[in-house]
Amino acid sequence: MALRSMTGFGLAEGELSSRLRATVRISSVNSRFLEVVVRTHPRLDSAEWEPLLRGVVAEAVTRGRVAVTIDLEGESGSCGVVSINWGVAEALVAALEQRPPRIELAPLSLRDLLGLPGFLEGVGELVLEADERQQLVELVRAACRSLVAARGEEGEALRAQLVEELGTLSRFVAWLHEQQPRLTELLLGRLRQRLAELLEGAPVSEERLLQEAAILAERADVAEELARLEAHLAHLRALLVGEGPVGKRLEFLLQEILREVNTAASKFREVGMGEQVVAAKAALERLREQAANIE
Repeated sequence: MALRSMTGFGLAEGELSSRLRATVRISSVNSRFLEVVVRTHPRLDSAEWEPLLRGVVAEAVTRGRVAVTIDLEGESGSCGVVSINWGVAEALVAALEQRPPRIELAPLSLRDLLGLPGFLEGVGELVLEADERQQLVELVRAACRSLVAARGEEGEALRAQLVEELGTLSRFVAWLHEQQPRLTELLLGRLRQRLAELLEGAPVSEERLLQEAAILAERADVAEELARLEAHLAHLRALLVGEGPVGKRLEFLLQEILREVNTAASKFREVGMGEQVVAAKAALERLREQAANIE
């Protein structure tokens, strides 16, 4: 599976039967989990269709807020979803003819008939035949495939941005490797300068200086952080070319990388690494924003 975004659009349309045609539109945006909303025009039985179509969508995607819109049209351009039970009206007329002759009534109007229980049947709701139901499910699957393709195209565009930011983090790790062997020398120079300022030029034991510098260097050793950072970056590269949904794993991994960067920055505080840390954290923030859009 290619890297996929959580935003996209899918479309499928076709005949359900000789009497019905359907257009299925599916759109998705970011969400921590999978949320599916189904709307049909005219209305289908939501208690039956929503669970069924949520399952169809879940076969195709694992994360995102997905809106499924289904438009059904009959031969004349709209579904005839209203049927009139004229028998109810006839029964009313027959009953009224038995009224006493002294009771005068105004002629029946359409409003009067619409108020009769059972006069209108199937108002606003369409019932599909078994073959039509199956065809509609297949159309939803086709729209899901279209959605997945669109999410894949956007995911590939995101991959290029992620790789670029990953390069910034790799350069930060390389810089840490370069600085680590020089750490004792850098700390020794900083220590001499401080002591000279404090002692106003009085001699200082070189052996004592080396001991203090060694203690500082041990505190500032980032070998463990470097090892973990390299492992995390290798894992990150693997996720960008691996199979299956990776968004949640990317988000977790970026949190771990940020923790290691902060730890290394605190240990190197004595020799200064402001610009490098700022660049690494900025890259991590951009990665976090992009990862939030990945399935």
